[in-house]
Amino acid sequence: MCQLPAPTLLSTSTTYNSPLMSTDSDPSDFTPPEIDEIADLLPAYEILSFIAKGGMGAVYQARQKSLDRDVAIKILPRHFGADEDFSSSFEAEAKSMAKFNHPNLIGIYDFGQVDGMLYIIMEMVKGESLYHFSYNKTLPIEDVTRIVKGVCDGLESAHDHGILHRDIKPANILLDPQKSPKIGDFGLARPVGDHESDSAFGTPGYTAPEVVNNPAAVDESTDLYSLGVMLYELLTGKIPETVYNSAASLVGCDPAYDRIIQKAIHPTPAMRFRKAKDFAEALQKVAEKTSKPNNLLVAGATKSTAPNKLMATGAVANNTAKKPAQAAPVSVTGSNAPFIRNIII
Repeated sequence: MCQLPAPTLLSTSTTYNSPLMSTDSDPSDFTPPEIDEIADLLPAYEILSFIAKGGMGAVYQARQKSLDRDVAIKILPRHFGADEDFSSSFEAEAKSMAKFNHPNLIGIYDFGQVDGMLYIIMEMVKGESLYHFSYNKTLPIEDVTRIVKGVCDGLESAHDHGILHRDIKPANILLDPQKSPKIGDFGLARPVGDHESDSAFGTPGYTAPEVVNNPAAVDESTDLYSLGVMLYELLTGKIPETVYNSAASLVGCDPAYDRIIQKAIHPTPAMRFRKAKDFAEALQKVAEKTSKPNNLLVAGATKSTAPNKLMATGAVANNTAKKPAQAAPVSVTGSNAPFIRNIII
């Protein structure tokens, strides 16, 4: 299996890849505040531990005292708080994410600014990124289907709220302890139809061609393009090449997965899945087809490998076999008569 590229988000032994986390800046540019300092600035929270840092901020595990729940707190460097444009973008992003209430999306609880530092309070997910979960190994096809379907469900919710993610990839998907996916890092998220607010283009290899070539064509199918790339990567360990090499030929999966992927990553947006639920339904159909047994059994019957009893007793179906003597009529009475009669016959 091909080695995957290095992740773009922070990780720890208990990996937490937070929303709004970017590593565009050198992590050495930012010195995270001490736990005691954060506790003094945010007295409503008990700061439990430092999780990780990046050039764009630091993440802490905390407990919200009023509701007695674990949360993650992200603190951004002061120079971001002093930038009015960035502060406005941060506020808009937090409000967009706070609209979500879906099990496959990381929840946002609060945000604000304290002592010149922007902060955001979000759901604490004790798990690992999909990137780390799938690193250098082949996942069972059932896990791939389940995880990608979960991401479809999360995207459907985001799209229903008018928000595009624009950076779907394994490093931006968290898996909770039950291995259910949660979409994080809406750092490039924008309302549907907003094509001019910035010049960020997502991650090379996962980004649909219209993002760069025709921003006005960016829509929900742009996220589904990235999801198609991710599906191919989870199946094969690498992203699709310019000349498409089928996943079925590489790993022996059902060719129907290739049809789904090729539809999702079609260069023309109108030729792709138009809705995340359509993507999910296509996956479900393949999963149902591949999970069916080769031989259908009558309801209530059990499959047996024992020799056919008729063959074992000499009732062989050929023209030369000796015709068995006709059995005498059997009289059966009682409530079980039909059942016993059928057994005898």
